Amino acid sequence: MVCGAFAAGGAGFTSAKPVWPAGREQEKNLLVGFRAAVDAPPNGSVTLRVAAASIYRAWVNGEFVGHGPARGPHGWFRVDEWDLSGHVHPGRNLVAIEVAGYNVNSFYLANHSSFVQAEVVSNGSILAATGGTGSRFEAAILTERLQKVERYSYQRPFSEVYRLKPGWDAWRRDASIRIARVDCADQPGVNLLPRRIPYPDFAGRRPLALVSEGTLTPDVAPAKIWRSRGLVEVGKALSGYPENEIERLPSRELQYFAPAGNRRLDQNLAGPAQFKFSPNSYRIFDFGTNLTGFPGATLTCASASRVYFLFDEILTDGDVNFKRLSAVNVIAYDLQPGSYHVEAIEPYTMRYLKVLVAGGECSVDGIYLREYVNPDVHNAHFASADPRLNRLFVAGRETFRQNAVDIFMDCPHRERAGWLCDSYFTARVEPRLSGRNVIE
Repeated sequence: MVCGAFAAGGAGFTSAKPVWPAGREQEKNLLVGFRAAVDAPPNGSVTLRVAAASIYRAWVNGEFVGHGPARGPHGWFRVDEWDLSGHVHPGRNLVAIEVAGYNVNSFYLANHSSFVQAEVVSNGSILAATGGTGSRFEAAILTERLQKVERYSYQRPFSEVYRLKPGWDAWRRDASIRIARVDCADQPGVNLLPRRIPYPDFAGRRPLALVSEGTLTPDVAPAKIWRSRGLVEVGKALSGYPENEIERLPSRELQYFAPAGNRRLDQNLAGPAQFKFSPNSYRIFDFGTNLTGFPGATLTCASASRVYFLFDEILTDGDVNFKRLSAVNVIAYDLQPGSYHVEAIEPYTMRYLKVLVAGGECSVDGIYLREYVNPDVHNAHFASADPRLNRLFVAGRETFRQNAVDIFMDCPHRERAGWLCDSYFTARVEPRLSGRNVIE
């Protein structure tokens, strides 16, 4: 059975049905984990097909596979097909999918009730699916990402605030780890489309330099509290959680830290490095250019700690101003003693990353950004005797690859919106860089 309509030339789902935890498909900012143990065949490919609302991230045996979906027109959902052959090993494997259902209006994602539709196939056989034949995906509510938080911006859904304990991600690495399973209900069938465009480039990028380090004095009341538009305008026109329901408000917490000392370093970084942070200290890292993707690192805490990732495209008076674009450029982690590998589930744009540790001592190891960009940009080459023109070409290509991962966007950070006026110009660039115009 093929679920939903499908455009000519595409292949839909053989077995899977759209599902979601029963009765919770309209809930705002709910993160749900789906997983299935599958036996990889000795020969042949293994493919994960997945469509979802609002966003998803896929793993095999704890290893990152992909992020999606590619966006489509209102009422239609594109099906991603991830080749798992390089991720599975002989015998039992664990396929896991995290799905964030936002259920709010935004410029970035269509407001649609939450669902996931997924199946793992090999040699024509269904190994696992959300419904139908094969092993059934089991589901659990993932409470480590706090649900009642402020929006990231007026234009995009929710910011990321986490409360983690050791072993928080074991559910997606080890099938023997029990999860608090919830029952899922079939959701109404959705209209499906093939992806049609290249899969993103997820290359890892490391910071090139350590800009500065410093200390902060906590609990210093600011003269005025900044409140984002995505916080104060929640109501009938803008969906979200009202301020009096929000559980954690990092954008406010950070305004109670006052600078106590700063040391400019401008130190080149040759590779991954570990940095030890004392309570109420920070460091600012430079990736060398604006990048768009998912920041991550390994955080190890000897005592309970609160860690913030603050980011921006420029430095303001030598510092990272997370409020500059009227967005909440902050990812917050509350950590119990232990070691954690963390990575944002939403893409952000930054050149500078400020890591701030409040509370206990903490070490931060292997900072990186996993890119989320268009890979199809290297068919064109340019070189001239004028280095300024060469820089312009490189900057233009970098701008395109970050703004054309699935649709033509106005910007890859605050809005991620598909403004048609912007696309009029961006669409002219696509065939010149890639030799084709598949996104257009």
